[in-house]
Amino acid sequence: MKDHLDELDSLRGVASLSVVLYHATSLLGIAASLPFLFYTPWQVLMAGHQAVIFFFVLSGFVLALPNTVGRPRSYRTFLIRRVCRLYPPYIAAVIFGLVMRLLFSHIVINSLWTGRIGWVPFLHEVLMIDQFHQRYFDPVVWSLVVEIRMALFFPFLIWFILRVNWRWSLLTGFLLSACGIVLHVHYQSQVDFFTNYFDTAHYALMFIAGALLAKHRAELLDWFRVLGMRAKILMGMGAFVLYTWTNPILWTWGLAGDLVSDWFTMLASCYFVLASLSSARFREILHMRPLQFLGRISFSLYLVHLVVLLTLMNVLSGVVSPYIIMVGVVAISILLASVSYRYLEEPSILLGRILTQPNFTHHAHLLSQQGIREGK
Repeated sequence: MKDHLDELDSLRGVASLSVVLYHATSLLGIAASLPFLFYTPWQVLMAGHQAVIFFFVLSGFVLALPNTVGRPRSYRTFLIRRVCRLYPPYIAAVIFGLVMRLLFSHIVINSLWTGRIGWVPFLHEVLMIDQFHQRYFDPVVWSLVVEIRMALFFPFLIWFILRVNWRWSLLTGFLLSACGIVLHVHYQSQVDFFTNYFDTAHYALMFIAGALLAKHRAELLDWFRVLGMRAKILMGMGAFVLYTWTNPILWTWGLAGDLVSDWFTMLASCYFVLASLSSARFREILHMRPLQFLGRISFSLYLVHLVVLLTLMNVLSGVVSPYIIMVGVVAISILLASVSYRYLEEPSILLGRILTQPNFTHHAHLLSQQGIREGK
C-alpha cells in the first residue's frame, strides 16, 4: 500500500469544508434561523468539531502507515518533517490573525478576538507552550497545538502499538482518554477549554485508533470486503448517525458528555476510512478533481477560514445578508488556501524532505567546515 492515499485527502477536504460551514452558520446566526436542518442529513456539513476528531484519526493512520509497510523513519526524520509540514503554515495563520484583528476588529463575536494583545499571548501561540487561550489571533490553532504535541510522542507510541496486541493498545488509549476527561472536568475552571494538557491525553486515543487502523488494515479490509451490501449500508448509516448527531446530543450533558462523544465520532471516522479504502465506487467519487483539490488545500483552508469569517463579520455585519457573508467566507478562504498551499505548504514539505535526506547532514558539515577554513 502507498503511504499517500488520495482518497483520504479528499475526505480531509470535505471535513475541512464542514468546519468552515459550521463556524459560518453558527457565528452568523444561520443555524439558529434554520433549526430544522439539525434533523436532516445536511447537518453533517455543519459537523465542525467532529471533523477535527476525524483529522486526528486520519493523522494517526497516515503517520503510522510508513512504519507498517516496512519504511520506518527515525525520530529525527519524523520530527523534522512533521514540524516542517505543520509549523510554517501555523505561524503564518497566527500572524494573519494578528494583522486582521489589528486592522478590522471592533465588535465582539462570541468572545473571539478578545483579550489584551501582548507578547505573552503571542509567544504562547508561537511556541505552543503552557495552556493558553486560543481566542487572540486565530481561534482554530488549538488543534495544531494537539498535533504538534502528539508529534513529539508519536514515534514512541507507534513503537508500542507495533509490538503489543491491539487490545492493549486500545485499552491504553481509552485509559489516557478517560483520565484526561476526568481531570478536565475536575479542573475545568482552572484550565483553557482546548489547549490544556488533559485534552491532549484524551485526543491521544484518536491517534492510537488511526495507528491501529494502519497496523491492521489488511485484516480489516478483508473483513469489510466480504460483508454483504445490506450490512455495509446499515453500518454506514450507523456511522453517519454517530458522526453527525452524537456530539450535539451529548454536548447538552455538559463537558463530560462533550468529550465522551468523541469516542463515538472516532468509531464513525474509522468506518469512513475503511469504506474509502475498500470501496472502488467510493474511491472513484473521492478521486474527482474538485474533491482532490479541496483535499490538497484542506490544511490551509482550516487555518485561514475563521480569520476570514471574523474579518468579514466586522466589516460587513449589518451591511449585507449573512448568507452573502457566508458565500464570501467560503470563496475567499478557498482562494487564500490555494495561495497558501502553493507558496507556503509545498515549499515547507519540500524543505522537510531536503533536511532529512541521508546525505544532507554530511554535506552541511562539509560546507560548514569549508566556511570555517575560508574564514580563517
